[in-house]
Amino acid sequence: MNILLKAWMRAVDSAAIDSYGIPSIVLMENAAKACVALFAAEFPRNRFPDCLVLVGKGNNGGDGLAIGRLLLERGYGVRFLLLAAPDQISPDARTNYDIIRAQDCDIEIITSAVKLKKILATCDANETFLVDAIFGTGLDRPLAPGLYAEIIEAVNRSGIAVAAVDIPSGLGEDFAPEAGIHIRARITAALHSLKWAHFNADGSPACGRIRVLDIGIPKDLENDEKHFIRLTEPADFKVLLAKRKAAAHKGSFGHALVIAGSGEKPGAGILASYAALRAGAGLCTAAVSMSNRDLYVLAHPEVMTLACEKPEELSGKLSGFSCILAGPGMGARLSTLKTVSLLLNESRQPLVLDADALNVLQDQPGLLQTSGLRPLVLTPHLGEFARLTGKTIKEIQGDRLTLAREFAMKHSVFLVLKGQHTLTVTPSGRVWVNQTGNPGMATAGSGDVLAGMIAGFMAQFHPKHPMEMILAAAVFLHGFAGDLAAQQTGEMGLIASDIIAFIPKSVLKINEFQSQFFGS
Repeated sequence: MNILLKAWMRAVDSAAIDSYGIPSIVLMENAAKACVALFAAEFPRNRFPDCLVLVGKGNNGGDGLAIGRLLLERGYGVRFLLLAAPDQISPDARTNYDIIRAQDCDIEIITSAVKLKKILATCDANETFLVDAIFGTGLDRPLAPGLYAEIIEAVNRSGIAVAAVDIPSGLGEDFAPEAGIHIRARITAALHSLKWAHFNADGSPACGRIRVLDIGIPKDLENDEKHFIRLTEPADFKVLLAKRKAAAHKGSFGHALVIAGSGEKPGAGILASYAALRAGAGLCTAAVSMSNRDLYVLAHPEVMTLACEKPEELSGKLSGFSCILAGPGMGARLSTLKTVSLLLNESRQPLVLDADALNVLQDQPGLLQTSGLRPLVLTPHLGEFARLTGKTIKEIQGDRLTLAREFAMKHSVFLVLKGQHTLTVTPSGRVWVNQTGNPGMATAGSGDVLAGMIAGFMAQFHPKHPMEMILAAAVFLHGFAGDLAAQQTGEMGLIASDIIAFIPKSVLKINEFQSQFFGS
């Protein structure tokens, strides 16, 4: 599904009203019904009989008023807290305001944080939940000190569980969550679609559990070319996992060359090579020094070796491979730079540069000018991307979508920016956002495994299938394998070899995948 920026969401909402003739009040009622079903399941009335609805002056506040009205119908004790004068609220919000008032329900006007604190103090946090309906699709800038910031601080300090409507108030797509104060929700109802603010830089912890709700906006109003951010789902790449033909042979699934490892870090190359095979490559050859060759053979005899003591020995030996991976464990040394330079100038196969192959590029931006000779994939984590761009990690975290797109488009590369919700960005600027993985995968060698899986997938599927599909699939299955492994080992004890062991199962169990963003 597409992930929308706030401007896109507003345009889609307007098109539903103007082009399809769906009244805005109908969309508001649809949103309220969907939110009530979700919130009532999360906060059953027998355990949470009381509800506070914190209402802003816009249509998000109108959603909140409608939600509170429907919760009243379900028997909840609802208290409405309006953060604006009635004559300041939007027309649709005013409609719901008038309906509630016509039912002799009180709507309290909150003009100070002191008043709200007194109300919160009277509530039993074990029996009350709060609906956050203040700001909606997100802010353009962090909240400045004042009433709203004080209101949010009071809510967060109260210990009362929060259900956010669309986006927790205080978050935005243009700044990192820590730049300002924001609601910390237990559950967030994302209306119609996920929004980028749910992910930037990592807004998801503030959102709690996120569920996408259908509110009756036609999906065909979204434009896959204009709306370039997509959440990777199994349906996006299931064609890659089709049953293999009976007459296939190992050559049918490509031959990956892995140039990785060193005397100090031979394991990086071993992990990457074996991951390429586990991901389905028909053949994998590791270019290694003679001193490391026996380590590969003993660890995984399925991996072939190519003796290579100096970078120049690779020259003229690249043509027989389907794709090439370089970088894991090579060390940020002159020989690595020479290897990368040779590959960028001589290779014509898809090329993946990871880890130290990226580190040696930080002072060599001119080398990337050769990227048009073949599909070039860069797989940095935040630190490596900071070195490539000259930005700080904090700057990247605050605007990783824009910076990742600018870099990929400027250098005509495919960029896999690793981290929670890894981004896969194409040279044209399309973005795939990953939804799999867990903190246990923050362990030595996990990135080497991903690089190997990417190489294994490229060997099999390029050029028959789009590169962006191949990369998004490898990233997804890498995270899913880690999730399956964590179910067996726990997150604390998870190691890179466990991820490799579960690569086959990630494919076999793909139909059992359940997204954290959908369902009850």
